[in-house]
Amino acid sequence: MKRSVARTLVVASALICASIPLVAHHGTNASYDPTKKVMLDGVITGFTWRNPHAFVEFDVTDPKGTVVHWVGEMNSPMVLKAAGWTATTLKPGDRIMMTVNPSRAGTAVCVIDRSLPVFVNGKQALGTGDSQN
Repeated sequence: MKRSVARTLVVASALICASIPLVAHHGTNASYDPTKKVMLDGVITGFTWRNPHAFVEFDVTDPKGTVVHWVGEMNSPMVLKAAGWTATTLKPGDRIMMTVNPSRAGTAVCVIDRSLPVFVNGKQALGTGDSQN
């Protein structure tokens, strides 16, 4: 009986510990406003292809001529690769135009909405689809 209770407690503890990262991840809607869609057009300054999410950095020039440096969060490289993207799909100097969900904090940080087309140098990039991170 004691062995059965001990085994149950060990299994329950292991399951609880294993599930904690699942609860901690995927706070996209906490950081970004899914009700706001903004079209941005800029020049890529960097593309980071690594887990858990890829990031694209780009400069957007507003109508007054002020350059704003943005950072856009994307899906994981595995999800992007399945959609046809590679580590070289986006390169510094490329012009990018896309729809994003901006930061709730009002900063120049966003999540890229890949359910809508992403254009690189005037051509639609591969693999639109699920934009969830």
